[in-house]
Amino acid sequence: MSSPRARRGFRRPAAFRNAAVALAAALALVAGAACGGGGGGGSGEPPSSVTPTAVAAATTAPVAKPGGTLRIVAGRMPSGDPGWATTPAEQAVARLVTRQLYSYPSDADPSRSTVPRPDLAVGAPMVTENGLVYTVRLRAAARWDTPNQRRITANDVARGIKRLCTPPSPSPLRGYFAATIVGFRSFCDELAATPVDDAAAFIESTTIEGVEIVGDDTVAFHLLAPVNDFVDVLALPAASPAPLEALAYPANSSEYLHNLISAGPYRFTGARDDTPGYRLARNPSWNASSDAIRRALVDHITITDGQTSEAMLQELETGDADMSLDPVLTTARAKELAKARDNRLALDEVGTTVALTVGLNGPSAAALREPTIRQALPYCVARAGLADALGGPELATASTGLLQEPMTGFSDLDPFPDTGDSGDPQRCREALSTTPGGPVTALSLLTSDSPADAAVAEALRTAFARAGIRLDVRIRTGDRYTTAAVAPRGQFWDLALTRITPAWYGDAGRTVFQPLLDETWVGPRPADGGYRELAAGRQLDAALRATSETDAVTDWGELEQTVVGSAAVIPLVVVHTPVMHSANITTFAIVPSIGTADPTAVSLGSG
Repeated sequence: MSSPRARRGFRRPAAFRNAAVALAAALALVAGAACGGGGGGGSGEPPSSVTPTAVAAATTAPVAKPGGTLRIVAGRMPSGDPGWATTPAEQAVARLVTRQLYSYPSDADPSRSTVPRPDLAVGAPMVTENGLVYTVRLRAAARWDTPNQRRITANDVARGIKRLCTPPSPSPLRGYFAATIVGFRSFCDELAATPVDDAAAFIESTTIEGVEIVGDDTVAFHLLAPVNDFVDVLALPAASPAPLEALAYPANSSEYLHNLISAGPYRFTGARDDTPGYRLARNPSWNASSDAIRRALVDHITITDGQTSEAMLQELETGDADMSLDPVLTTARAKELAKARDNRLALDEVGTTVALTVGLNGPSAAALREPTIRQALPYCVARAGLADALGGPELATASTGLLQEPMTGFSDLDPFPDTGDSGDPQRCREALSTTPGGPVTALSLLTSDSPADAAVAEALRTAFARAGIRLDVRIRTGDRYTTAAVAPRGQFWDLALTRITPAWYGDAGRTVFQPLLDETWVGPRPADGGYRELAAGRQLDAALRATSETDAVTDWGELEQTVVGSAAVIPLVVVHTPVMHSANITTFAIVPSIGTADPTAVSLGSG
């Protein structure tokens, strides 16, 4: 790991019968009042070994030119609903057809691609009332792909955020809004209690207290408390505006996809005649001069779904497809491409942290509630072996902290140093043999049934055995794993294998620690061992309120030291996902917040 340093500058900175009649009437009013204008737009198996420094995340070939057709393949076509866009595939599609108030640019340099820039907003928000109110003005030239090229308004922004709570399956990203915006949580509670058929009418007729429509071009957000990452929250795909027409279709559904109204540089034009899938062309309502984020280099895009990983990889290899929305590389093939320094391979410089959550209410709770006993557990772990199990030291790098290098507050944190990431089994054995209730000779490990978790669990079993500890693996599939992992009062496990994938990078400590520490967090969260340290909560609040770079770096570092130093969560490795594209692509830059390349910034050429 690199020397301790702050990598980033500090920045200040959602089924519907009963609503049909009201919706039709409202659409008629909107159409009549709309402005014209708008210029022309002119998994496979776990990843393997590719070094972040050996293979760059961007490749630029000599012959890059605009135009052409970008051919994308996918296992399953995303719905295009930005409020539910959490995977790289979903976020890549959202990039084509949606816009946000702020967005992350496509750039090979993470120090730039992790800083949100104005998108629909004309500039930085106006921050008033001691950081409690963020007022954003919208660009006048931003339009919906409607027959009259209707303007995107502040009311569309508010509607998009209100849709996040649509029953019966609200957005997994709503937690960031519940934690920041006044009245969002109570609005969601009311909407959750509303019959599904009445949801659209409720969304359109009810307001969120903290989302104020100042005028067609201005929206003001009232915050629960001052925070320094609210612009990042507004850069989530979930913060995309939604047109009134979207309320006629279930959120995150095939009906939504087939009736999607674009705000981005491309729009769906239907399937090609000769093959299954989807076709996109330039959106005539999109104006390049009003969008500094999306370059929209290609003229057409095809997305062919329903393919296996093997079929997608074969098409990329032969040049019959240009990029995929899903992971396709096997470990062996990724290693081959890396060894050959094949410029068709790109690697995300950031990734997902694989960690162990320690259960404080499980079978060995009497021992593991003792900090000194927990703090012996990191010495039971051989991180080098875990990295090998996930494909090697290049693709899975040993990690002793929870903050990654582009994040504010990142440092070489290592509260439990060992030699060569190989652990210290003797130290682990001695500590666990002297617990007040008697020696600990066995621990239970909760994992999912994924191949990656199976590989990590086996490596952990081997490492703990060196310390004389038997690791009993408890495998749960799908939702059963999720239910077991986040129910600390019903724990039947001592350790849980979990993953932490930040929703953004940069000023991103919230995306790591708040789902981990905040009992009131809504939406997905890492495995919860029952760790409730008041000092950590206070440190989280302080880090979110920090008003200078120095304070932010210090506060996030102190919080990380508290959580990791207590061994409540034990970081293991960061997994970097390899992405392959065809030789026909000449410019390909991974955007960390998307997790793959921005398809609007891909260029084609002779190579």
